[in-house]
Amino acid sequence: MSGVARKGWPGVALAVGLSLACLVVSLSFGAASLSPGQLWHDLMAGPGAHTATGIIFWQIRMPRVVLAFLVGAALAVAGVILQDLFLNPLTDPYVTGVSSGAALGATIAIVLGLAGGLWLTGLALVGGLATLLLVWTAARRRGRIDVYVLLLAGVSASYLLSALITVLMIHANDDLGAILYWLLGSFSGRTWTDVETALFAVPFMIVPLFFTKEMNILLQGEKRALELGVDVERTKAVLVVTAAILTAIAVSVAGIIAFVGLIIPHLVRLMVGPNHRRVLPFSLLLGAALMSVADLISRTLLAPTEIPVGVVTTFIGAPVFVYLLRRGRRT
Repeated sequence: MSGVARKGWPGVALAVGLSLACLVVSLSFGAASLSPGQLWHDLMAGPGAHTATGIIFWQIRMPRVVLAFLVGAALAVAGVILQDLFLNPLTDPYVTGVSSGAALGATIAIVLGLAGGLWLTGLALVGGLATLLLVWTAARRRGRIDVYVLLLAGVSASYLLSALITVLMIHANDDLGAILYWLLGSFSGRTWTDVETALFAVPFMIVPLFFTKEMNILLQGEKRALELGVDVERTKAVLVVTAAILTAIAVSVAGIIAFVGLIIPHLVRLMVGPNHRRVLPFSLLLGAALMSVADLISRTLLAPTEIPVGVVTTFIGAPVFVYLLRRGRRT
């Protein structure tokens, strides 16, 4: 084992420990608090437990907490990928327009009265992936993906799709509140079915780990990467599609949640440096931890009223990001 790898293990252990601690805290607190002993008892009893705490643990709280972990991890990994590709620290998972496409799909489902079951998640996922196809087609020329055209196409698509969502909201009447709540991001009422959908993101979180060398070299620019033998177009294609699918899955099950994919990569780079062999796993773990904490705050701060989790992440993320920007200017 190399010296670099040995130095990285304590940090990984700390990140894993922090994530597990956030998991336990999120499972413990809510409208009904569960003691560590109750948590352990319900965990050992399994999903078939019919006690009051067992139902709360397995049917209400566990799917919600697991979903928050998966969504936070997916957005953080997508943020790392896109900030690397665009060489822009202001890039977040939503610049490709995929989130707006997913939001439009979800809005259509709500307006048509299809918000129950898998319809909302399915239409959101279809909308996000269809937007990816459009943006990808616009940015592809002669077998090459122009990341700047991709960025501009994504931003343009976001504005256009947001305008369509606004038109639908104007005519939504009784559904307006449901649409707004979904657009602000929430894990309220999510079930194991949503967790099963989010699990499709796991393989895509692993994909960039096979491209850490290429991602490190791309930090020097595409021209330098070509000189060093990197298959730039293949790498860009795989990473862009990976980030977009992660974003689409996250938005399809939780709505639009801001700042996680923006600030987590910044914080991680401050802690472990720019090497993606560390940045990716640390971002995954800390993104999951941040999202679980944000969800905990969203359902306990003003209980029994629940704050959309996207509002909580904005309150957390905005001042942190401003601090990071000021810190960066001083160094």
